[in-house]
Amino acid sequence: MDLSKLDQNEKLALYAAIVVVLAGLLSAWGGLLYLSILAALAAAVVLFLPQLSPNTALPGSRGTLLAALGIIAVVAAAIELLIWFGYTLETLATFRTLMFLLALVASAVMAWAGWRALQGEGGRWQLGTRQATGAAAAAAPAPSPSAPE
Repeated sequence: MDLSKLDQNEKLALYAAIVVVLAGLLSAWGGLLYLSILAALAAAVVLFLPQLSPNTALPGSRGTLLAALGIIAVVAAAIELLIWFGYTLETLATFRTLMFLLALVASAVMAWAGWRALQGEGGRWQLGTRQATGAAAAAAPAPSPSAPE
């Protein structure tokens, strides 16, 4: 895995994803935070899959996938915070709560870095593979030229 092949936003998304996974597991918070952890792991897969398996096509552009996974991670962590808001305020100085809040902040950084990567690609959400659309266009019959009269 070569980090030099990643641009600045992708590196930031990767580092934030690592923090989400580590802080989320150390917090042992549970609930929707597991969805944030899974989204962070998926972001790492999105970043390294083209290097590990060059023939495998991602189901969208890197920026789109990173932004979507970052948004999923931050929304899941924010909902978890809202569910346990009173408990969070009561136990603010505990290790578990601080790790949860660190995971929440890191998921927001992951979403922001994914958004920046998406903007670097032109700002268009591109889901689905381009090969499928190209295959559909290739399968359509070409129009026959009309005979002159």
